[in-house]
Amino acid sequence: MRRILGLIGASLLLLPAAAYAQTSQSVSVTCDTGAEFDNGVEIIIGQIRSGFNYTATAIGLNGFDPVLAVLGEDGSGLCNDDDAVARIYAANLPTTGVVNASNLSSQVTFHSTSDTGFQDISLVVGGFGGQQGEVVLVLEGMGVTSGDNAGDPFSVNITPEMVGSGVPLSVYMITRGQSRVDPLIYMVDADFNAITDSDGANISCDDAGTTLCWGDSVDLSDSSVTINTGTLPGWQYDAMLMLPLDNFVPDEDRSLNFVNFLMTSYQQQTLGEYLLAFHFGIGDPVPVGTSTGGGIQPTPTTGK
Repeated sequence: MRRILGLIGASLLLLPAAAYAQTSQSVSVTCDTGAEFDNGVEIIIGQIRSGFNYTATAIGLNGFDPVLAVLGEDGSGLCNDDDAVARIYAANLPTTGVVNASNLSSQVTFHSTSDTGFQDISLVVGGFGGQQGEVVLVLEGMGVTSGDNAGDPFSVNITPEMVGSGVPLSVYMITRGQSRVDPLIYMVDADFNAITDSDGANISCDDAGTTLCWGDSVDLSDSSVTINTGTLPGWQYDAMLMLPLDNFVPDEDRSLNFVNFLMTSYQQQTLGEYLLAFHFGIGDPVPVGTSTGGGIQPTPTTGK
């Protein structure tokens, strides 16, 4: 998957701008407000549609203060810290337990400005002043439609700080409202082929908590995410994929540390809106090229 980030527009044009710098692994961002971090985790949303608004919200666990940036190809963009609307956001997920609403949460609403109708954008989350902790990144505005090809692609750059946190990368795909879409998550390579584990099983999930889901998963019927329109409950057909990172070896070339996910529904037989949630940690970095041992290590893939 080629990594092409287009210029980004935003519906909240008065948000402060962000200055971007690339370290060897993580992303460093400085906001005009003075909020900054150097341990940013990058998540690329592939080919978002023009004409639609998307909202990303970062919720910290146990007092963690996340800063959220939406960046373009030139490294500039928008960032937010301690957003008034985001402070009502909360979650209750299998890997997090109850995540209470916090006045430290951050949020950015954005849209595509591409003349071609589609573009990739980059979300970056870090800890205020380099703080360490765990975060849930919630993304609203996504949907499985009849116009999709294979599905909606996402790429997460696995940093040494993520591995050092000891927290798995967990991805949740939850049906939005009354859409009744039956979510399906695949981990894929650069050509959209399903990634398999050492036993040849696809790293994918259709219906969390069943044999149709790779690795450890839990039925999401008792889970929920609270957004600005209310609490969105999970149901038995929602999907989750928990990827252990304790044996992930970060490469010196960060472009080799992307893992790619494809969000769709089974044979695209069901359509509708869905919400995504990413849960990950940011800790002390492990040395590049040194394994911390244990866990399943799928084949690292390049970003788009």
